[in-house]
Amino acid sequence: MIRIQSLCKHFGNRQVLDNLSLEVANGQIMGLLGPNGAGKSTTMRILTGAIAPTSGEVYVNGLSVTGDDGAWRAKLGYLPEQNPLYAELYTYEYLYHVAHLYGLKDAKKRVLEVSELTGLTEMRNRRIKILSKGYKQRVGLAAALIADPETLILDEATNGLDPNQIVEIRNVIKEVGKQKAVLFSTHIMQEVEALCDSVAIIREGKLVAVGSTQELMASRDRRSYVVGFVSSPTPEELHQWCVGATISQEANGDWLIRTSSNEDLRPVLFHQASAHGYTLHTLYQRASHLEEVFRTLTL
Repeated sequence: MIRIQSLCKHFGNRQVLDNLSLEVANGQIMGLLGPNGAGKSTTMRILTGAIAPTSGEVYVNGLSVTGDDGAWRAKLGYLPEQNPLYAELYTYEYLYHVAHLYGLKDAKKRVLEVSELTGLTEMRNRRIKILSKGYKQRVGLAAALIADPETLILDEATNGLDPNQIVEIRNVIKEVGKQKAVLFSTHIMQEVEALCDSVAIIREGKLVAVGSTQELMASRDRRSYVVGFVSSPTPEELHQWCVGATISQEANGDWLIRTSSNEDLRPVLFHQASAHGYTLHTLYQRASHLEEVFRTLTL
């Protein structure tokens, strides 16, 4: 598991992490979200031992990351955003090399196992430089898994992949995440909804929300409605119909109306449209999406 307690990090006079506390249990995939500059990368760099915290504690499977012996490293797998690979090596050579760095006794067997798990069996005899980005990500993930770590840190693991590659990598992460603690950083909200059991959102180095995706979306006190007209009223008219609501227009011309009121606005919108001679073609309450929750918490 991962346990972060009261983590702070300063770079000079700038505070990047402010009393951050977080836990990821075994068998849990947690999405770490935040706008650029929120402190996600700093958190991951501390978790992997690349930099030291200013204060606070970080534990990987009960072992202190700030300890002197470094025993925690054998229990941690890491796939960074910039996946570092030796392009001239064959896939099996690279994985065999990583296995030896970990001191694995039966490296050959383990390379075969992770190659099968990550869908690299047919690519073992190809040079890394000729692989697609999707397969290069698989190689990086296989390297992170080679020592069978109890904890995985994945930074933008699906960034830049096409939809088919994203699904393939997602399925691999889901499979390995059944028995490991996985912290998954991404900017793609759909990936978090599809992949993660829970979500942690940070802003300006502070934790602003944590819980399952369902819990976070259900906890928002704002309702969203989508309404479309054959001939549309003006934003000013809509504001008069829905006092206090936030109104924006979507790409297809429909209106998105957000409100903190408990009143169901659908009867109101239907009545006002009818009274003012506007014909509706769309009217429904939208289930809260993680992207909307993220924007509410981080803007």
